[in-house]
Parts: sequence; C-alpha cells; structure tokens
Amino acid sequence: MASNYHIWRRNNVHYEKKGLGDPILLIHNIYPGASHQEFRRNVDYLARTHTVYAIDLLGFGDSDAPRRRYTARLYIDLIQDFCREVIRQRTDVVAAGLSCAYVSQAASEDVCLFGYIVFICPRSEPTGLDLPRWAVPIRHFSLATRGLGSGFYETVTSSYSLSQYLLGCFHNPKAVTKPLVELVRANARREGSMYAYAGLLVGYLDWPLLKSLPKVASRILLIWGRQARPTPVEHSVRLVAMARRCNLRVIEEAGAWVHDEQSAQVNRLIEQFTAGEIEEAPARKVEIQ
Repeated sequence: MASNYHIWRRNNVHYEKKGLGDPILLIHNIYPGASHQEFRRNVDYLARTHTVYAIDLLGFGDSDAPRRRYTARLYIDLIQDFCREVIRQRTDVVAAGLSCAYVSQAASEDVCLFGYIVFICPRSEPTGLDLPRWAVPIRHFSLATRGLGSGFYETVTSSYSLSQYLLGCFHNPKAVTKPLVELVRANARREGSMYAYAGLLVGYLDWPLLKSLPKVASRILLIWGRQARPTPVEHSVRLVAMARRCNLRVIEEAGAWVHDEQSAQVNRLIEQFTAGEIEEAPARKVEIQ
C-alpha cells in the first residue's frame, strides 16, 4: 500500500491507498492502539475491485496526535472533509465500532458523501465513564496531563492489558497472538496517543448513533460477530428497526473483530454488497446468516 498524508487543520492525517476502481474508505474503531492496521486482512481483497483508502483518525496510528480535546464532532468533520478533499467523489465506506456513529452522522448531514455503508459491530451505547457533568472536565484534565495521566495510560497500554482487551474482541483466544498484541501496543505508545484516549474515557467521543441512523438515505449492511462483546448481536435488532434501508448479517464463530477473525466471509460480504448483489431487505426485517 502507498502511504500518504493529508494536511487537515494544520495536522498530518495518515492514510494508506491501494487498488483501482470505485473508492471505499475504511475507518477503524476507537481504542488504545487503534489504527488502519485493524483492516490488514481486508485491504488486499477489497483492492482487487476498489481503490481502498484506510485512514488513521487524528490521534491514532501514524496520524499526528496533538495535545487537544478530542471529540466525536472532530472525527465527524474529519471524515466529511477527507471524503471531499482527498477522495473527491462519492465513496463506499466500512466503519467499525464507535466510528460507525461518526459515519452515520456524516451521512445524515451530506447525502452525497457515501454510496454503500458497512457497519461492523457498531457501538450505540455510551463508552465513557459514568461521571457527573461537573466532574468530566476535571477527569479529562487529569487523564490528559503528563505525570497524572501518563502513568495510568502506560498501565492501560501494557502488553498484558492490551491482550486482555483483545481477548474480549475475539471469539477464539488463539487469534490474539503476540505479534497482534505488539502491533496494537506499538500504536498505543506513539507520542501523544494518550490524549485521544482521555477523550474516550470521559465520553467526549460518544455520539448518539440511534439519533442519526434514521436520517441516513444510503443502504447499510450491518455485520456482527455472533459472540461479539461488549456489543452483543442483540443490539442489532433496534438498529435494523430504526434504519431506513438496512440488511444484517451475523457471522458465526466471531467476536467484535469479525472482520479480522472471519475476514474471508466479511470480505465476500462487502464485495457482494458494494456490487449491489445483496437484495435490499424489507423494512424492519432481520436476516441471520
């Protein structure tokens, strides 16, 4: 893949580009050590028929990680601007976890941004700590301050802590290999990576997916791992009911990282969906594969 940088609001946003064909944008989930490498098992397959753009959101991967307050609105704006300034045409998009809410909001605000939309185990519940409103900025300051927050962040991003996090993302514990843990840990230990995590912990990165989803005009494919945690497949029922044009596929023997654990099945589903080969489901119908 070709490594590229886009200057956005005076910061370098990293993305990888590969393939020829209609564009498709891949957006990773939000967690310590997140990066475009979350899609390492999907890029080559999708690049056979698409121009693949795999982005590192600001504060993650090889993108700049300035000391600032990271919010969901920041990422919504980044996704919208990246599509307009880099891709420059309607694009299909694949998003995982919390990033699905950002794509949903971006799509609800601009119907011209996206063609087909694929959501992988979208997070619709709050992820931040349960804090009274007055305590949020205080906790954010402590988490984003060197000395106060860096010690905590080093513990969270230790090899042991990250391996425990990843074990919760996969159905098969053997999928959590030492190279995978070290890959995530290397990204988590990049300069400035603690700042985005501070925003995640206090809830600044949460966004109400259920509020924007009914406004999305594009077709949506939900892909869920049967054994996904902490977003179990039962959460999909409400999303399917609220979305205007939505199909659901549930993959067996897979957790939340279904696109990694059962990449062959997910790759084929994305290929079929973006080619228009999956028939649009009747309203409010849940399909199980």
